[in-house]
Amino acid sequence: MDGISNIRRIMAIQEILFQMTDEEHELSISEIIEQLKLYFGSDYKVSKNTVKNAIEELRSSKFNIEESIKENQTIHYSHQYREFEIHELRMLIDAISSARFITQEESNKLIEKVKSLTSKHLAKRLRNQVIVDMGVKAENKEVRYHIDTIHSCINQKKMLTFQYGRYNLKKEFILSREGNLYTAWPLSLVWNSDYYYLVAKPEGIEEIRHYRVDRMKKVSEKNVQNLQIEFNITDHLKRCFNMYPGEVDNVEIQFSNQLINVVLDRFGRNINIKKVDEEKFSIKISASVSDGLIRWLLTWASDAKVVSPPYLVKKIKDEVTKMYQNY
Repeated sequence: MDGISNIRRIMAIQEILFQMTDEEHELSISEIIEQLKLYFGSDYKVSKNTVKNAIEELRSSKFNIEESIKENQTIHYSHQYREFEIHELRMLIDAISSARFITQEESNKLIEKVKSLTSKHLAKRLRNQVIVDMGVKAENKEVRYHIDTIHSCINQKKMLTFQYGRYNLKKEFILSREGNLYTAWPLSLVWNSDYYYLVAKPEGIEEIRHYRVDRMKKVSEKNVQNLQIEFNITDHLKRCFNMYPGEVDNVEIQFSNQLINVVLDRFGRNINIKKVDEEKFSIKISASVSDGLIRWLLTWASDAKVVSPPYLVKKIKDEVTKMYQNY
C-alpha cells in the first residue's frame, strides 16, 4: 500500500504502543509491523529500520517508550507511562457509575472514554463496577449541557433562565409556575449526595436558593450585567444541611458519645467539642435553621438534642409530636 506518509505511520505506531503495551505487555518490531497491517491494510509493507526510526522519533518528542531484550536478543518495546494509574481510573469509573445525575447511557459512554486512557490489557481490569440501582439513575439527558451552560454563566457573570419542576404521584414531571421561566444570578454549582445543585440568587428575592440541576429544563444564559454579591460557597455550605438553605443562627446541640465520628464527618475535626458528662458532648455551630437541619437531627433520634435556640427546640418538639401522632 502506497501513500502512507511518515507522519501517519509515526502516529499509528504511537497509538499501537499506547493501546497494546504496558508494564506487562510488550511488542517486538515484527509484532508492531503486524499491528500496522491491521491498521493500514494487509498489503501494507514497511521495513524494520523504518519502524525503529519512527520509535526514535517518538522518543525524541518525549513519548515514553521502554525497551527490553528477550530471548534470541530480540528487542521488545512498550509504553509504560500513563497520566492516570489504574486505581485512579477505577475511582473515576466508580464515581461515574454512582452519580445519579448522569443517565445510564451517558455513564456507559463516559466509562468507555475513561478506559481509553490506558492500554487495552489494563482496561480489562476495569470491567467490574460498583453496583448501582438503575432505578435511581437520572433520566434527564440534558443535564450535561445544563452543567456547561451554568459554568459558563458563572464564569462570564451572566444571568440564568430556566424552567423548574418535580414529579407528582403519577410519576409525571410537572413544571412549576406553569412552565414560566425562573431568572436567577448563578453563584456556584455543587455536587452533593450524587446530585448537582445550582446555588443561586433569584431575581427580586434576597435569599439564596438551591435548585437540582436534573430538575431544570430549557437552561440558557441571559446577557445581563451580573449583580455583585459577596458570597463564599464554602461558608454557605457549612451552614446548610442536605442542601436546605435558611436563616443563619447559633445552634447548640448535645450528642451521645457514640456519634463523635458522625459529628466529625459532618463538621470536620476543627469543630470545638465540649464534654457534658460521661455519656454526652456538645457543639456550638452557626447553621441555617431549616427543614434540612431538623430532619438531620431527627435522624439520630434520642442520641441528639438541641439545647438552643429555643424556637428550634420548639420546632423539633412539634415535629416529634407529628411523628408520634402518625403512629
